[in-house]
Amino acid sequence: MMNDTNGSVPVPVYAGPMSRYKDDIVRHTCELIRIRSVKEPELPGKPFGEGNWRALDYMLKLAESMGFAVSHTDGYAGHAEYGAGEEIAAVLVHLDTVHEGDGWNYDPFGGTIADGRIYGRGAADDKGPAVVALYALKALKDSGFLPRKRVRVIFGTNEESGMKDLDYYFAKEPLPSLAFAPDAGYPIYNVELGNMLVAFRWMRTEVDLAAGSRVAVLSFSGGIPIALIPKESGIVLGAEDGEGRKELGRIREAVSVLPNITAEWDGEGGDRLRIQSGSQPVQNAETGTANAVVNLMAALRAVKCRTNMDGLLRFLQERIGLESNGASLGISCEDDVSGKLVVYVKQVTTEEDRVETVVSIRYPVTHSGERVIETVTELAGSYGLETDVIRHLHPVYVNPDHEVIRRLSRAYERVTGEKAELLRMGAGTYARKLRNNGVAFGAGLRGGVNNNIHAADEFIVIEDLMRHADICYQGLYEIAQE
Repeated sequence: MMNDTNGSVPVPVYAGPMSRYKDDIVRHTCELIRIRSVKEPELPGKPFGEGNWRALDYMLKLAESMGFAVSHTDGYAGHAEYGAGEEIAAVLVHLDTVHEGDGWNYDPFGGTIADGRIYGRGAADDKGPAVVALYALKALKDSGFLPRKRVRVIFGTNEESGMKDLDYYFAKEPLPSLAFAPDAGYPIYNVELGNMLVAFRWMRTEVDLAAGSRVAVLSFSGGIPIALIPKESGIVLGAEDGEGRKELGRIREAVSVLPNITAEWDGEGGDRLRIQSGSQPVQNAETGTANAVVNLMAALRAVKCRTNMDGLLRFLQERIGLESNGASLGISCEDDVSGKLVVYVKQVTTEEDRVETVVSIRYPVTHSGERVIETVTELAGSYGLETDVIRHLHPVYVNPDHEVIRRLSRAYERVTGEKAELLRMGAGTYARKLRNNGVAFGAGLRGGVNNNIHAADEFIVIEDLMRHADICYQGLYEIAQE
């Protein structure tokens, strides 16, 4: 504890101040994890489902018990507030999580403590940091610090699936002038590339069925929503006549010798062939990842497989393939601030009347997302595909001289003794809703462990969470000052 510049008001400084709240932070993090806050169908007053609403209600009641003024914005979001004044400083956190997925050794919504870690979906992303943010606000209040602005912890419930929560919230509430989102890592991410998910759809029509192709695509799948890159992919091919069955046999024999490819008859009639792909062990040089859908497309192309869905297959093979820079899509670009555009296939799904491929495109901050959409839409149309932009998060670029960066740099350097370097990312945080007045700051420590975010057995190391708590506390104090 020390005095401010006029020597009259006690203010907090870094000396492990959050350790006194450790037991409470751990307990409430575990309790919050036990609320399954995955997006579900809308209910009255609960726009993203029961679980997301319960998580928001839990945190607002906790904040109210601490003596904070709280606001519940129609189930979309809410905030806890301390202080008074016209200006607002804020920490933005989210209470929703991705689906739990498979492969867990611990209950994904158990909030289990083991070996100094808290396990559960949301432990690191973003429930642990959400609880910490509220306790950081409590620590400011408990210290006697009286900010001359309103300081808020804003709780969102739709970060993982579109951020419509904050669109609604900020239509009713003023934007903060200084803010940060502890939903990435340290030190400071002042650049977030434009981020879009684009669906390319092949629609099954009567013309396709009447064409009588020798080999038809019956289903095509790969990837899951919570994963970045598909690790498995499969396609089922069918034939209705002797020539078609003969072609399936040729394809089966040809692809079976290719790396990470298996081909088996689906049934006993020889008229359905299931081809499965894993990701190639040789990883793409640009993205450092291997993609099972891309591997499957390469295998089909290598054996000259022709189907009634050649438009989509050729589009994936010719316009994306092993590339990650978008050159064959006509959208390759880069800048000094954010680097190169990156493209990858994220997921393929089949419904009764269509096959849909979702592609992630992350573009530099100085380039136009609308131009990217226009270019790929026109190109996909030439292959007979429909295009739908299912998410578009515009880029973030906060100037290095911005006040929020100066203040958070001071906080980080004071707590850690390390230089606060500026970083960039392709993923998205709530900083995208702050109109370049906020950045991603924390919660992952530099050189820290892989917390299995969006994967099985997500966890947070308790001591890492508390180290983040000290940085978050100091950061909140810095942006709360006049």
